[in-house]
Amino acid sequence: METRKIDISIIIPAKNEGENIRKCLDMVMAQECSYIFEVIVIDSGSQDDTVAMVKENKNIRLVEIRPDEFAHGKTRNFGAKMAQGNFLVFLNADAIPHDHQWLSALIDEFAGNEKIAGVYSRHVPKNDCHLYMARDLEKSMPAKRIEKARVDRHDYFLFSTVSAAIRKDIWSAYPFLDEILIAEDQNWAERVLKSGYKLIYTPASVVQHSHNYSLKELFSLKCMVGRSSNKFSNRASALLAGVFLALGGMIYKFSGDCIYILRSELSLKRKIMEMRISLGARIFSFSGRYIGWLKGSRPG
Repeated sequence: METRKIDISIIIPAKNEGENIRKCLDMVMAQECSYIFEVIVIDSGSQDDTVAMVKENKNIRLVEIRPDEFAHGKTRNFGAKMAQGNFLVFLNADAIPHDHQWLSALIDEFAGNEKIAGVYSRHVPKNDCHLYMARDLEKSMPAKRIEKARVDRHDYFLFSTVSAAIRKDIWSAYPFLDEILIAEDQNWAERVLKSGYKLIYTPASVVQHSHNYSLKELFSLKCMVGRSSNKFSNRASALLAGVFLALGGMIYKFSGDCIYILRSELSLKRKIMEMRISLGARIFSFSGRYIGWLKGSRPG
């Protein structure tokens, strides 16, 4: 009997995801679809029981790399090179498919349109998510389907490899940048959109994904985002214009958070706590982004 060809390769980077990896893989393997798929987990030096959990399922391919070999673009390219499917599905180990149609809802979007390069899922917050983060997700990932044919600088998410599908032939022509610090998906999205392809955001495919970052983690993360953005042509403009953008963004975001929190059904004590969390998060986020702009811009 002839073995049916693999349609989809699901690539999951992981490190110290013992809290999430079993839930993630259980939902992946339980998908209800007509496609044949393989699952590749790339572990970059987990010190917990992540690797042991992955090994529990013999149908999942585990590849182990050293921590210093990991990079957001490089590791996803590594997984794509060994993939057998015509579609590459990238999924974070802490992103849990919400239902059994998560995968088919992604892949079905490609039907009959070769101009579609990639499709990405809606993220919904986990139960413990802080309200400022839940608000960001609601604004950037609404309940309506969106088709993107051009780069929109006001779009918070051009694309997201937290949960996304990419045609392998498109990836072959436009791989992720190996050296990129972070936001490899945003850079990839810009390049394919400028080349005339389309991207689809589909709320029919849903993952549970959110983070309650510490202030230190937020600062570091946004600093890397700022460095990777190439927002300013030189350091002088980053120094001056960046201050106003960072302050303005901080005030705008915190004000919106306060309204959102006050309209919630939480107790007054919890509302005050959430506003304090929001204030700290916005200060550290925009401060980190500002420092990143400075570090990423050219002198002059």
